[in-house]
Amino acid sequence: MSFDKKVILVTGGAGFIGSNLVEVILKDKVKKLIVLDNFVAGKKENIENFQNDRRFELIAGDIRDYGLVKKLVQKSDLIFNLAASKLVVSLEHPRVDLETNILGTFNILEAARKNPVVRIVHASTGSVLGSSHSPMAEEHCPNPTTLYGISKLAAEKYCLFYVKEFGVKVSVVRYFHVFGPRQDYTGSSGVVNIFLSRVLTGKSPVIFGTGEQIRCLTYVEDDIEATLMLANSDGAIGEIYNVASLTRISVKQLAEIIISKFGPKGMKPEYGASRQGENLRPIPDTTKIERLGFKAKVEFEEGLEKTKAWIQGDLNKRNVI
Repeated sequence: MSFDKKVILVTGGAGFIGSNLVEVILKDKVKKLIVLDNFVAGKKENIENFQNDRRFELIAGDIRDYGLVKKLVQKSDLIFNLAASKLVVSLEHPRVDLETNILGTFNILEAARKNPVVRIVHASTGSVLGSSHSPMAEEHCPNPTTLYGISKLAAEKYCLFYVKEFGVKVSVVRYFHVFGPRQDYTGSSGVVNIFLSRVLTGKSPVIFGTGEQIRCLTYVEDDIEATLMLANSDGAIGEIYNVASLTRISVKQLAEIIISKFGPKGMKPEYGASRQGENLRPIPDTTKIERLGFKAKVEFEEGLEKTKAWIQGDLNKRNVI
């Protein structure tokens, strides 16, 4: 796939998934790639290697700023909307969560009405679905259990409405439990990276609840491939796609695997109280994206080793180990 002669905007491009997406795009031919980020979750170090690329432009700003968004959308051919507040933000600052996930997405869609050629891939989350004992397809009745899930579901609804009523060209990709290099391992989300960083620094991983929660762990490279696939498929316009690997691992199993591979002898996981609103079995049906030709290529063990190597290097750089 080629983006030759295209201007691409990546909102949230200094974040974990965003910066990995930017890296892949810049390996291809592209006229210009603009990153918009407010650096609340994103980090400048995630994109520092791209700064000398003449095709790369960084805009420090917020998708809640309609004036700024309108200017950027008007000169873009393709937009990847990855800007979002995190789950922890929704708990501590629910208004910021609402404004970022709903109003920010609305700003992009409204600006896109003035640019009929622009194509948008909007990043959503499996948190909109809730939990089920059987795999959930895209049309499964949504049941978000957090403010974050509610706001992301509302953004999906706005995307589909703007497709139907105004002809804006949008596809929605739902991510599930992504892990890999550049994911923050010091926060409260991203269980693989958090467990790895703790074990590598001699601390036991902390399991919240029973540990029976299931995670569909997907290496970031596979999510990037699916995201780019949607950008190149006209048939994906107006559609939602679940994207996840077929790896299904409980949080307890994950802790045991990481301890056995990288931890000291005798280390055991610790346990804490269950988290508010946590989905216990957010398992998607991925048949729809597979019909487009998607298949997760990175095996879990390979992705785990790559992620461990990145975290270890980052910890060394920070003189933590």
